Amino acid sequence: MVAVGIILFPVLGRGEGQKSTTVITSKTMTASSQKNTAIFRENVKMVQEELIVHSDVMIIYFKEKIPQTSSTVGPTLSQKKGKEIRFIEAKGHVKIKNGESRAICQHALYDKQGEKIILRGSPVVWQAGTRVSGLKMTMFLKENRSTVEGDTRVIIEETEETE
Repeated sequence: MVAVGIILFPVLGRGEGQKSTTVITSKTMTASSQKNTAIFRENVKMVQEELIVHSDVMIIYFKEKIPQTSSTVGPTLSQKKGKEIRFIEAKGHVKIKNGESRAICQHALYDKQGEKIILRGSPVVWQAGTRVSGLKMTMFLKENRSTVEGDTRVIIEETEETE
Protein backbone atom coordinates (compact mmCIF):
# COMPACT_ATOMS: atom_id res chain seq x y z
CA MET A 1 0.00 0.00 0.00
CA VAL A 2 1.35 3.41 -0.96
CA ALA A 3 0.57 6.31 1.37
CA VAL A 4 0.46 9.89 0.21
CA GLY A 5 0.86 12.68 2.73
CA ILE A 6 0.63 16.44 2.66
CA ILE A 7 1.23 19.06 5.31
CA LEU A 8 -1.10 22.06 5.36
CA PHE A 9 -0.91 25.43 7.13
CA PRO A 10 -2.70 27.07 9.00
CA VAL A 11 -4.78 24.89 11.30
CA LEU A 12 -8.46 24.51 12.02
CA GLY A 13 -9.95 26.72 14.70
CA ARG A 14 -6.87 28.88 15.22
CA GLY A 15 -6.56 32.63 15.24
CA GLU A 16 -4.75 34.43 12.45
CA GLY A 17 -1.38 34.70 14.22
CA GLN A 18 -1.32 31.12 15.51
CA LYS A 19 -0.17 28.31 13.25
CA SER A 20 0.20 24.59 13.60
CA THR A 21 0.77 21.66 11.31
CA THR A 22 -2.01 19.68 9.63
CA VAL A 23 -0.93 16.29 8.25
CA ILE A 24 -3.12 14.33 5.83
CA THR A 25 -2.26 10.82 4.68
CA SER A 26 -4.10 8.62 2.18
CA LYS A 27 -3.53 5.94 -0.44
CA THR A 28 -3.88 8.45 -3.32
CA MET A 29 -4.00 12.22 -3.80
CA THR A 30 -4.96 14.31 -6.82
CA ALA A 31 -4.22 18.04 -6.76
CA SER A 32 -5.51 20.65 -9.20
CA SER A 33 -4.03 24.15 -9.16
CA GLN A 34 -6.67 25.22 -11.66
CA LYS A 35 -9.55 24.10 -9.39
CA ASN A 36 -7.69 25.00 -6.16
CA THR A 37 -8.36 21.53 -4.71
CA ALA A 38 -6.56 18.49 -3.38
CA ILE A 39 -8.55 15.23 -3.25
CA PHE A 40 -7.41 12.42 -0.96
CA ARG A 41 -8.86 8.92 -1.40
CA GLU A 42 -8.77 5.63 0.54
CA ASN A 43 -7.70 5.36 4.16
CA VAL A 44 -7.67 9.13 4.64
CA LYS A 45 -6.43 10.39 7.98
CA MET A 46 -6.00 14.02 9.02
CA VAL A 47 -4.13 14.86 12.23
CA GLN A 48 -3.95 18.32 13.73
CA GLU A 49 -2.87 18.45 17.36
CA GLU A 50 -5.67 16.60 19.27
CA LEU A 51 -8.01 16.56 16.25
CA ILE A 52 -8.02 13.33 14.22
CA VAL A 53 -10.38 12.81 11.24
CA HIS A 54 -10.73 9.58 9.25
CA SER A 55 -12.80 9.31 6.03
CA ASP A 56 -13.02 7.56 2.68
CA VAL A 57 -12.48 10.82 0.75
CA MET A 58 -11.25 14.24 1.86
CA ILE A 59 -11.27 17.34 -0.34
CA ILE A 60 -9.28 20.43 0.55
CA TYR A 61 -10.53 23.66 -1.08
CA PHE A 62 -7.95 26.44 -1.28
CA LYS A 63 -8.22 30.17 -1.94
CA GLU A 64 -5.62 32.72 -2.89
CA LYS A 65 -3.89 34.13 0.16
CA ILE A 66 -3.89 37.90 0.20
CA PRO A 67 -0.49 39.20 1.30
CA GLN A 68 -0.55 41.38 4.40
CA THR A 69 1.08 44.75 4.17
CA SER A 70 3.31 46.05 6.90
CA SER A 71 5.49 49.04 7.64
CA THR A 72 8.64 46.95 7.15
CA VAL A 73 10.45 46.80 3.84
CA GLY A 74 8.86 44.04 1.74
CA PRO A 75 6.61 41.17 2.87
CA THR A 76 7.91 38.55 5.26
CA LEU A 77 7.83 34.86 4.33
CA SER A 78 4.45 34.40 6.05
CA GLN A 79 3.03 37.45 4.24
CA LYS A 80 3.89 36.36 0.70
CA LYS A 81 1.15 35.44 -1.74
CA GLY A 82 0.13 31.79 -1.83
CA LYS A 83 -2.84 29.56 -1.05
CA GLU A 84 -4.67 28.93 2.18
CA ILE A 85 -7.39 26.52 3.22
CA ARG A 86 -10.97 27.68 2.64
CA PHE A 87 -12.92 24.44 3.33
CA ILE A 88 -12.14 20.83 4.23
CA GLU A 89 -14.78 18.28 3.22
CA ALA A 90 -14.75 14.69 4.51
CA LYS A 91 -17.02 12.08 2.88
CA GLY A 92 -17.87 8.47 3.68
CA HIS A 93 -17.43 6.73 7.05
CA VAL A 94 -16.29 9.95 8.74
CA LYS A 95 -14.88 9.49 12.25
CA ILE A 96 -13.76 12.48 14.30
CA LYS A 97 -11.84 12.45 17.58
CA ASN A 98 -11.00 15.65 19.45
CA GLY A 99 -9.71 15.07 22.97
CA GLU A 100 -12.41 13.12 24.81
CA SER A 101 -15.11 13.93 22.19
CA ARG A 102 -16.02 11.53 19.39
CA ALA A 103 -18.27 11.92 16.33
CA ILE A 104 -19.34 9.82 13.36
CA CYS A 105 -21.26 10.82 10.23
CA GLN A 106 -21.22 10.37 6.46
CA HIS A 107 -20.31 13.98 5.57
CA ALA A 108 -18.44 16.73 7.42
CA LEU A 109 -17.61 20.21 6.14
CA TYR A 110 -15.17 22.51 7.93
CA ASP A 111 -15.57 26.20 7.11
CA LYS A 112 -12.29 27.85 8.11
CA GLN A 113 -13.46 31.46 7.91
CA GLY A 114 -16.73 30.73 9.77
CA GLU A 115 -14.84 28.52 12.26
CA LYS A 116 -17.54 25.85 12.17
CA ILE A 117 -17.96 22.19 11.27
CA ILE A 118 -21.24 20.94 9.76
CA LEU A 119 -22.01 17.21 10.19
CA ARG A 120 -24.63 15.45 8.01
CA GLY A 121 -25.55 11.88 7.19
CA SER A 122 -26.69 10.37 10.50
CA PRO A 123 -24.31 12.36 12.74
CA VAL A 124 -23.75 11.13 16.29
CA VAL A 125 -21.54 12.86 18.88
CA TRP A 126 -20.37 11.45 22.25
CA GLN A 127 -18.88 13.57 25.01
CA ALA A 128 -18.66 13.10 28.80
CA GLY A 129 -21.42 10.50 29.04
CA THR A 130 -23.74 12.31 26.63
CA ARG A 131 -24.79 11.03 23.20
CA VAL A 132 -26.39 13.48 20.74
CA SER A 133 -27.84 12.66 17.31
CA GLY A 134 -29.91 14.47 14.67
CA LEU A 135 -30.15 15.14 10.96
CA LYS A 136 -27.66 18.03 10.93
CA MET A 137 -25.21 19.26 13.58
CA THR A 138 -23.23 22.48 13.46
CA MET A 139 -20.30 22.97 15.80
CA PHE A 140 -19.20 26.59 16.26
CA LEU A 141 -15.57 26.14 17.31
CA LYS A 142 -14.76 29.69 18.43
CA GLU A 143 -17.95 29.96 20.50
CA ASN A 144 -17.68 26.41 21.90
CA ARG A 145 -21.36 25.70 21.13
CA SER A 146 -23.37 23.41 18.87
CA THR A 147 -26.80 23.26 17.27
CA VAL A 148 -28.71 20.12 16.26
CA GLU A 149 -31.50 20.21 13.67
CA GLY A 150 -34.11 17.57 12.86
CA ASP A 151 -34.95 14.43 14.83
CA THR A 152 -32.79 15.54 17.75
CA ARG A 153 -32.12 12.90 20.36
CA VAL A 154 -30.00 13.29 23.50
CA ILE A 155 -29.07 10.46 25.87
CA ILE A 156 -27.44 11.45 29.15
CA GLU A 157 -25.81 8.72 31.19
CA GLU A 158 -25.73 9.60 34.85
CA THR A 159 -23.23 7.91 37.09
CA GLU A 160 -24.00 7.04 40.68
CA GLU A 161 -21.75 8.67 43.22
CA THR A 162 -20.19 6.36 45.75
CA GLU A 163 -19.20 7.44 49.22
